[in-house]
Amino acid sequence: MLLVAGITNTFPVFLPALLAEFGGSRAATASTASLLWIGGALLSPVALIADAYVRRRGLATGIAFGGAMAAYALAPPAQWIITHWGWRPAFWCYAAVILALIPWAWRAHPTQLASVRSGDAGSSESAAVTIAGIVRSAGFWSLFVMFTTPPLFGYLATTQHALYFVERGFSAGQASVLLAIGGLLAGGGRALAGLTADRLGGPIAGFLSFSCSLVGMVCLIAMEFRPGWVLAAGYVFFLFLPLGSRASIVTVLLGRIAPPAQYGVIFGLLGIGNNLGAALGPWLSGILFDRTGSYLVIYLCALGIALTGLGALSVFCLVTRWSPTARPA
Repeated sequence: MLLVAGITNTFPVFLPALLAEFGGSRAATASTASLLWIGGALLSPVALIADAYVRRRGLATGIAFGGAMAAYALAPPAQWIITHWGWRPAFWCYAAVILALIPWAWRAHPTQLASVRSGDAGSSESAAVTIAGIVRSAGFWSLFVMFTTPPLFGYLATTQHALYFVERGFSAGQASVLLAIGGLLAGGGRALAGLTADRLGGPIAGFLSFSCSLVGMVCLIAMEFRPGWVLAAGYVFFLFLPLGSRASIVTVLLGRIAPPAQYGVIFGLLGIGNNLGAALGPWLSGILFDRTGSYLVIYLCALGIALTGLGALSVFCLVTRWSPTARPA
């Protein structure tokens, strides 16, 4: 997760170099990150670890998915390599480490998952609830919207981070350090969100998560009028801490509508929306800037999408609270 999904989170430090070399539009250049997430959407129904944990599912998946958020911390070394050697060697470093990890991942995952799935077969509750029935429910679609919006508004807010902060008077090095600090917060925030969801429930963790994101975006919007370190710190803390945490929270909320036998497949279907949201974010960030020349338009759009996600979470909590098939989250 750190090196594969995480490459899109380090992408903001690559964006200026790619624009300088190829001279394309920001939408076309940023869409290179979108292609990775389109691939993720296609592979999302194969949910490799979603049903591997039950009692502490939120914390476990928070730790695993936290790797993608921790990739922001790779921004300073990536920026150093780009500055001294160029963006191509930086990408080759990623590729070399990923290739070294593939044999280990191939060896570790199948044996773990086989033992977990073999113990889930034969549940009478699972037999009574079908995948089609879950997908037709209001709970599924409200959770789908809630899970699609966070990467969309997240990438709208962060894809042009390096370009934006340089234009606001920060150096490229300072911008990359802010991204790294955000990565450390996001990596820990995912596990913290999972733990909170396990202990206090998915709805409480979800509302806290979206509230933090909204405060972070307000700080980012305020930098349009008064750029400075205080607002930059508020943006990094409040936006990055819950960034990616919704995946951990959704693993807990999903227990309200999906029994164990269908859990992995339903999580994979929800992941299609999450990956498509992530794919749309960088491209939309670029095309909005190309059309308007304004970062404010991008960030206001992100704010509106975050409010939509919060509304979808509210709908999910209401419909699953009164549903006869709902289970505690």
